[in-house]
Amino acid sequence: MNDRLVPLYEMFKLNSRLYLNCLDGWNEDQVRWRPSPDTNSAAFIALHLVDSRHYIAKLVGVTMDNPFASLLEGAKTIDDVKAWPPLEEVRGAWKAVTGNVRERFKTLAPEDLAAKAEWADVPIDDKTNAGMLIFMMQHESYHLGQLAILRKQAGLPAMSYR
Repeated sequence: MNDRLVPLYEMFKLNSRLYLNCLDGWNEDQVRWRPSPDTNSAAFIALHLVDSRHYIAKLVGVTMDNPFASLLEGAKTIDDVKAWPPLEEVRGAWKAVTGNVRERFKTLAPEDLAAKAEWADVPIDDKTNAGMLIFMMQHESYHLGQLAILRKQAGLPAMSYR
């Protein structure tokens, strides 16, 4: 593995596990619950993170279809999503994209990381694929924190780091 990727890969693995831990124990009603009209549900955040992982997959050259792309097409907010997949399907999609990206991390070359990112409209100076991966890992961590807070608000135990 490229030395530049080792810390990102560790964060990727941690986020991969914490995502599943954040969703552990929810039922379908709880996961769609919103603490207020201005707050996203855990279902929306979970779906958004699967979509984001598919972006990461594309960024690193993994070709695979996002099974929820049609549900999210044109959706800017939670109110734009009209149908919700079962939580077990969302978990399964997370595991599938994660496994493919995990394997690709092992073969990324320096030129893959140095290439200009396709979508570089993010608040970072490094507009390469490496910079975008850094941003995306932070993005995942941000939303994992939201899921962890929603767990507690929904009456579930705190997220586990194990």
